[in-house]
Amino acid sequence: MTPAEIRKASLRQLLDTRKQMMSTLWMEEMKTASVQDQQNAARLLLQIQHAILEMQNAKLADIRDKLIANEKALGDGIDNLKKELKTIQNIRVAIQAVGQFVQIVGRVVKLLAMA
Repeated sequence: MTPAEIRKASLRQLLDTRKQMMSTLWMEEMKTASVQDQQNAARLLLQIQHAILEMQNAKLADIRDKLIANEKALGDGIDNLKKELKTIQNIRVAIQAVGQFVQIVGRVVKLLAMA
């Protein structure tokens, strides 16, 4: 894939993930999740939003090499995240998949550190 295609796929997954995390199904699952999982999900949603803004605003030339270096990890992360978000059978596993993808994106664009 070209750097532009990698960026587009990653950004599309970030947007899809944000949409999923704002869905009624996700919110229903959050009602029964532990407080820790709810906090982790909220933190990840903020990081997703920040990643979207960073990816949209970054000049392709500035992140080209990082996109290429992380192409396989981004592709694998997208595939794993799509699988986990498709059914949301286990909210903790879904949250972990989101977190892993955000970490991969964080290798490409600088994200705010959230404890």
